[in-house]
This record gives sequence, C-alpha cells and structure tokens, in this order.
Amino acid sequence: MNLAPPDPPIASTALPTFLRLERGSLRQKLAEATTYAQWVDAAQAFDAVTGRERWKQRRRSGLYDHAMIGEKLDRLRGLLQQGDSRGLLFEIEEGVHGNLGGMGKPILHNKAQFGTKQLITDYVAAVADTLTHLEGVDDVAIPLATKLDLFRRASHCYGRTALMMSSGGMLMFFHFGVAKSLFEQGVLPNVISGSSAGAIVAAVLGTRTDAELDGFFKPENLYFGEAWSPNRLEQLTGLRRIFGTDSFERTFDRLIPDLTFREAFERSGRNISISVSPCERHQTPRLLNAVTSPHVLIRSAVRASCAVPGLFEPVQLLARDQNGQTVPFLRSRWIDGVFAADLPAKQLARLYGTNHYIVSYVNPVLLLTFRDHKTQGYGLKPIVDLMKGTARSLLKAADPLIGKYVPASSVGVVHKVAHDILSQDYVGDINITPRRRLFSPLRLVSPYTHQEIGELMLEGERQTWPRIEMIRISSQISRTLDGILGRVDRS
Repeated sequence: MNLAPPDPPIASTALPTFLRLERGSLRQKLAEATTYAQWVDAAQAFDAVTGRERWKQRRRSGLYDHAMIGEKLDRLRGLLQQGDSRGLLFEIEEGVHGNLGGMGKPILHNKAQFGTKQLITDYVAAVADTLTHLEGVDDVAIPLATKLDLFRRASHCYGRTALMMSSGGMLMFFHFGVAKSLFEQGVLPNVISGSSAGAIVAAVLGTRTDAELDGFFKPENLYFGEAWSPNRLEQLTGLRRIFGTDSFERTFDRLIPDLTFREAFERSGRNISISVSPCERHQTPRLLNAVTSPHVLIRSAVRASCAVPGLFEPVQLLARDQNGQTVPFLRSRWIDGVFAADLPAKQLARLYGTNHYIVSYVNPVLLLTFRDHKTQGYGLKPIVDLMKGTARSLLKAADPLIGKYVPASSVGVVHKVAHDILSQDYVGDINITPRRRLFSPLRLVSPYTHQEIGELMLEGERQTWPRIEMIRISSQISRTLDGILGRVDRS
C-alpha cells in the first residue's frame, strides 16, 4: 500500500508582491505565445516561480505508486548498465502495463505547466531505451522469435494512441492547428479519425507524407472555397455569404488527392478513418478506412461525411475496381458522419488496437456542454447523464412503433439521428477544445479570411501546447514499439 503523504501545497497563497507580479507576467506570456518554444520557456519559468518544478523533481506523492516505479526504474538502469539483456527481457515482460502504479492519471500532468513527475518521465524513457536495446541484441543471444513475441505482446498491452476530430464546419481550422502542433512536435498519432469537418483534416493528413506536410499548415494552402475578403456590404453588416456546393467541390479537389484508403496508407503510413451515416433507416453507419473499405476513394468519403442534411444532397460513395475504374460503392447514399460516429473510439480500438485517445472537439451543437470529466469538475454530470439515459430509453421504447408505422418517413430518420447522437461518448483521454464556446451558426458555413484562418489555427496550437508533454510521455513506449515492429516488417 502506498503510504506517502499527500503533496504539500505547490505555492503559498501569501506570495510576495513581486512574485505575484512575475507570475501574472508569465501567465500573460503563456497566453500570448505564438510558437511552442516561446510557450515552453514561459511554462518552465512559471513552474520555477510557483514551486511546481520542485514538485516535479520530488518522487514522493500520494497520487501514484512512486516506490514501485522507482524500484523498477533502478532495476532497468542497473540492467542496462550491465548489458544484461536476459534480465531486461524478463523485467519488461513483468511490467507490460501502460498505467503502471497509476502513473497515467491526468491529474499528474495537470499539476505543472510543463511535464509531470521526473520519475515518470525517466521510467518511460528507460522502458523505451530497454526496448531499443533488446531490438539490437544479437539473435544468437536472444532468438528473433523470442524478441518478436515480446514486442508484439508489449504492443498489444500498451496499445496505441488515436487522434479523433469532431465535426464543426469552418471550425475545422482549429483542428488544423491541433494537427500542426502535434506534427511539429513529432507526436501526431498514426491512427486518425474525422467526421464532417474533421474528415477533411484527416484526409489532408492521411494523403501526404511527412515531407509534404512539412510547411503545409498555412492559411494560403488550407483556405476553403476560394481566397476571400469581405466586400463593403459584408463589412458594414457583419453578414457573410454561405458556401455553395461548388465551393465544397473545388476545395475537395484541391486539398484531397484522388487516392483510395489503401493507396493513402501506402503513401503516408497513417491509418485514417472517416465516419459516414446512412440515409436509410435499416442501413448501418460506416467507418471507412484501409481495413474496412480499402478501395473507396477518400474524396468521395469526405464528400459524404460533409453532406449536412438540408444543405447538401446525400452522396453516393465511389471506389476503384480491379481494373482501376471508378465505380459506385454499395447502393446506398450517405450523409454527415456526426450522426453515427463523431468520435468512433470503440471501432478504432477493434480495428487498430487503440486504447488512448486525443480528442479535438469543436462540434458547435454540443461544445457548450462539453466537459473533460477527467480533469475538470462537473457537478451537473450526474443530472446530464440521467437526462441522456432517460432520452435513450424513450427512443428505444419508440423503436417498435417507428419501425411498424413510419419506417421510411422523416420521423423515422429524425428518430434514428437522435438515437445515434445520444448513444455516443464525446470525451477522450486528452481533450482539446477552443476557449470560446459559442459560435454563430452562419459562420460555420461561411468563408474566412486568411487572417481569420491563421487566428483559429493559432488557437488550436495554443490549446494543444499544454498537452504536448502528456501526449509525448503517454505515447512514447507505443511509438517506440511501432517503430521497432515497422523495422522488423521491412527487414
């Protein structure tokens, strides 16, 4: 049992005036940083001023089993120093767990602005170093089959991280800011999903190599429709034109190469999934990707996932046949993916073994009530859960009547949409949302200037920066294992 006392207060409430002023100045620098390097400098200075740096260096805490993790770290370091490969193999087999001793608790990553307990950082690095060491051990000392068995079991146990991006109209530029930050810091997951606006971002990420993405995240590359600035009337009234179908088509043709899901995976190495919802009541939702629908054209999947009912017609999915010809995929037509699987965590877990989820969430319908229950207090959560449970029960009770009397009517479609939305879980392990929660509905389907696109992308970056180290630490072991297994498969 962990008998460590609770952590003492990080900083006294009776700070001298000059310290309060310095802390306020550093908070302002954090809020106004325009690059990750600037943000890190301010975050580390803030931790030093407030005593959080001392908290990181102190092993003891009641929040996790520091004694066990410390012992395992010391053993790993000793075995690495001795070059005892057999001992390292046994040590890793005994501790194949992604949340050993509670070290993955979100609260441990929210105490300081930058990073967490140094013990956790050191232990994760030691495990990654051990795996890399074992990869290089001569096959005579440890047979390749034994090493592969360890790496595959460890990969299965640790799982992997996925990035899920919600719907949100033109708020998709926030998603681009999140993706830009993750990519530049080397922690962009290889498993990515998106619905509606998120599908556009997923398609951009999944159809380009790392070299092609480098420097690509700019408003002049990512604008929607045509390059736009408000005319005199729009400046005076604040009103904006609404996108038509042609704007969507031009954007899809410009941003999304003519590739199937399989071709995109072979090109980028990223597993992207796009959610689409059926029009027919008895058809099931689809998560389109290189596993479930390898020959479907990504551009047609994005069109379907963005087909908001009432604004755009349902879409026929297209695929490439064995002769390379473009042909219809299934007979059904499909609409916006938000109604079936805005954040398809369960499906991704089944297909790709993911167990850790980064959520970029900008769905304007539910954004106001979105709360990260793992890191934020939410006193109304029991009431909200009760209301959602009651609504789901009522909808389920209505299923027999709807199916018998109005299966093909608009009532049946609305009933299905409501049931699908209420059945979804919208919270991940790491959740990234805009600070602002209210947006004009008209702005969601209207053009943005390059300056506005840049501002929304910067907002996405700023909201991601405080979570970079948590993502890096949480995914370091799984990324190491993916790299090892990838090298083995290529050899």
